[in-house]
Amino acid sequence: MSKLIRLSDRDTETLAKIQKLGAASSFTQPQSYEDRVVVKPWGYEFLVFQNEHVAVWRLRLEKGHATSMHCHPKKKTSLIVLAGQALCNTFFNRNYLNGVDGVIIEAGVFHSTQALSQGGCDIIEIESPPDKLDLVRLDDQYGRSGKGYEGLSEMKTENLDRYHYFSFKEPSSGSSVTYQSEKYKIDLVHVAESTPWSEKFSFNRGDLFSSCRGSVIDKTGVIVASTGDVVEGAFLSTFENLIIEAGSSFLCFQSS
Repeated sequence: MSKLIRLSDRDTETLAKIQKLGAASSFTQPQSYEDRVVVKPWGYEFLVFQNEHVAVWRLRLEKGHATSMHCHPKKKTSLIVLAGQALCNTFFNRNYLNGVDGVIIEAGVFHSTQALSQGGCDIIEIESPPDKLDLVRLDDQYGRSGKGYEGLSEMKTENLDRYHYFSFKEPSSGSSVTYQSEKYKIDLVHVAESTPWSEKFSFNRGDLFSSCRGSVIDKTGVIVASTGDVVEGAFLSTFENLIIEAGSSFLCFQSS
């Protein structure tokens, strides 16, 4: 399942009120987020993949914990629950997500994600365009309201295996890379030539896909899925003659 959450008037009005109070406090950031884990009061996160179009982060939320109610004024955010159950709240909706479910959150939408399952939950967050400092916090149970993204003191660079750390480099022309856990599988696939969707990927219900580069177009040339979107295979099956643009890279998510 994949769902689009659109910007509301309340989101716009709330953001304007916060911005009148001035910019959030900022902390020193590294030149790169690669090979480090950002420790959060609700768990941790780390960068899996980044290019000029998207940044893909893997989040671990512990049982009962939640992210702040926050928004990203300039970037679109897609969330995919890989394992466990999560609740993604906005001002007007409660979105219950199981592995593998996803939501696309338009820029400026305030949202908070909570882990509901006893074992916590694993989530992929896809930001488009990449900008970790594009963050406005409204409410936070850990005292971070009005503060910017975590700084160097909250970032670990040693013993990353304890966090089940992994990362992808963009694969070479026509190849792929894979991460496999007990509960889910993630592939990053590069498509060198313009190719029918059916020759590379599935139309299965429950399989989710997100473009890190390029788009999927229908037979009339209309874009069905663009960079940073999350779509389900079953949704794509409703279109005829889908084509993947040459030079595209797609993330594929499946339950194990």
